[in-house]
Amino acid sequence: MKENEIRKKELSAYLTMIYQSGFAHEHPQLFATSKGVMKKDKSKKEVIGFYKIIKEESYKRSVKPLELIDYLVNHREELLGLLEKKDLKYRKFTKIYEHAEMEKLKSQILKPGRLKKTGKTLLDEAYTKGEVEVWKNKDVEYYVKVDDMMKLGGKDPKVFVSQLKNISLLLALTQEQQFNNERKEAECDFALSYYAERRGYTKEELKNIGGATFEELKKDLFTGAYTTYRIDKVVINGNEYIAHGIPNFYTLLEPIKDHPGINWIVKFNEPWKSWTTEILNGEAPRFFIKDSKAIEDRHTTERPYLFLFYMQLVKRKRANLLSMPVKVKNLLGDMKLPEKILIRPKECYKVLMECLTYFSEHYKPAPEIESINIYSDFHKTKATKLPLSISEAFKSYEYKDFKELLISMGIKDIREAYISFKRPYRKPKKELKLNEEETRILNRTLKWFDGQITRIPPADQESLIKMYIKKLGYDNYKTLFEYEANKVNVNAIEFLTKVLPLKLHPEKTT
Repeated sequence: MKENEIRKKELSAYLTMIYQSGFAHEHPQLFATSKGVMKKDKSKKEVIGFYKIIKEESYKRSVKPLELIDYLVNHREELLGLLEKKDLKYRKFTKIYEHAEMEKLKSQILKPGRLKKTGKTLLDEAYTKGEVEVWKNKDVEYYVKVDDMMKLGGKDPKVFVSQLKNISLLLALTQEQQFNNERKEAECDFALSYYAERRGYTKEELKNIGGATFEELKKDLFTGAYTTYRIDKVVINGNEYIAHGIPNFYTLLEPIKDHPGINWIVKFNEPWKSWTTEILNGEAPRFFIKDSKAIEDRHTTERPYLFLFYMQLVKRKRANLLSMPVKVKNLLGDMKLPEKILIRPKECYKVLMECLTYFSEHYKPAPEIESINIYSDFHKTKATKLPLSISEAFKSYEYKDFKELLISMGIKDIREAYISFKRPYRKPKKELKLNEEETRILNRTLKWFDGQITRIPPADQESLIKMYIKKLGYDNYKTLFEYEANKVNVNAIEFLTKVLPLKLHPEKTT
C-alpha cells in the first residue's frame, strides 16, 4: 500500500475513533472542525493538527500510528490528557492583507482625540434600535446602546489605535483559519488568552497579570461589536455616498460561561464581510499588507503615534526600497497628531526622531528603516539632498544641532523639509535552475495557468512552480500535474494554492 493511502487510512480510522468514543460531543473545543470533515467537507484544519499529534506520539512510543489509535480508543482519558497538553493553533501568518476600501473607510471612522459625549437619543436602525449613548469626534458620531454600556465599563468606546489593531488581528485570525476552506467565511474564533498573546502578551505574563489587562482587551472586542457609527458621507470604489444606515464592524459571540475550552466568535458584518471575503478569495483589486508584529507590539499601543507612523511606512512602501518624499508637516498631519504638536517645530522634531529611531531598531532582523533622505524641496531641480544613516550619532542629535544642519541646506523649519525612508536591502534568494525536462514541465504549467490565474503575478507563479518541481522531484510533480490538468473540472488556482502545498507538507494546512 502506498504511503499516502496509509496516511488516509490512518486519518479515517482516527476520525472514526473520535466519533465512536463520543469525544466530539463531550469536548467540542478539541474537535471544532471534525464534524465537517466527516461530512466530506474538505476543510481539515484542526483535524490534520490532531493527526500530526498521533504521528509524533506514535514515534515516541515506537508503535505504528494505527496501533496507537486502536489503543487510545479504549484509553479515552489518556487521549484527552495528551491533546490538552498540546498547543493546537492555526499556523500564524506574518502578513495581514487588508482591503483598500476597508482601509479607506477605517481612516474615516476611527479618529484620534478625545470623544465628546453629547447625550442620549432613540434610534430605529437595522443594526441599532432603542436608547443609545452618543459620542462625537469631528464628523463622526458613535453610538452604544444603553444596555450594552456595561460591556465597555461605562467608558467611551475605543475607536482609535487599539481598535485599528483589534480589527487587523481579527482579519489575521480570519485569514489563518479560513485559508484552506473551500468556502471562505468572514469569521473566526479564538480563546481570549490566545487573542491576548497575539496582542503581545507572553504566556508567562498571562499567568501573572490581573483581570484589568483582559478587561481592556475585551473592551476592544466589545467596542467593535457594540459601537455603531454614523458619518455624513462615505467614499467606496471612488464613488461618494450619503450614509443612511448605522453599521458596526462585526457580531461578537461571547461565551456565557468563562470556560477555557469555549471560544469567542467574530462574524464580520457588511460591508466588512464582503471586503474580507474578497481578500480571502484573492479577488480584491487593491489591498494593503501589514506585518503581524506591529499588532503584537504593545509599545506602539501605549504610544499611539508610533503605530500611526508605522501605518505611514506601510502606506508609502514601494517595490523600490526608497519611498516617495513627503513634506514633514504633511506626514505628521497624516499621523493625526494634535495641533499643539503640529504648531511647534521642536515638538515635531522630537516625535519624528523617536519614530525614526524606534523603527530603525524594530523589527529585527529586518528593521523598517535603515536610512532617510532629507530634501530642501523635492519638486525643484536645484533641491539639496542629504542622505542620513540612522546611526548612533544620528540618534544623539539635539534639536539645535539638527536645526543648524537643515539651515545649511536652506531649510528654516523642519516641517517644510521633505523626507523619504529607505528600507534595508535583503539579499534575494538564490534562483533555482531547472534542467531541460524540468523547464518543459514548467512552461506547460505556466501555459495552463495563463488566463486562469490573474491575481498572482506571473513572476510569482513561475517562482512557486520552480520550487515545487525541485522539492517534489520531476517525476512526482509531472504525475501530479498531468492528473490535475486533465481532470474534468480543472482548477489551476486550487492546484497552485492547495494541491501543491498539501502534497509538499501533508501534515500542514497552510
